Amino acid sequence: MEVVFEVASEPYPLDERVATLMAENLRVKAAQEPDAEGLGARAVADAIELRLIEDTADPITLGGDGAEAVFYALLAPARGGEPPWALYHAVKRLHDERVRRKS
Repeated sequence: MEVVFEVASEPYPLDERVATLMAENLRVKAAQEPDAEGLGARAVADAIELRLIEDTADPITLGGDGAEAVFYALLAPARGGEPPWALYHAVKRLHDERVRRKS
């Protein structure tokens, strides 16, 4: 099974194991940071778990605080392997745009 993320209309599938680890990391982030980024982390973790429980292929669209949360979650050292680089680069582009807009 895969969990598919969508960034700028492009699909980024992750296998179930990687998606589960990401959801766990996002839950920790949400518990530690109750700000907007933490809320984005919680929303993405909920969406991942819903896809896994319901075994649905509906993509999780990333933008705003959710994309930011995934960007930072992918920066953290992952247990059990390499981060999903294609997804990382996609959310990094969104992060970089967000930083430029704030400057």
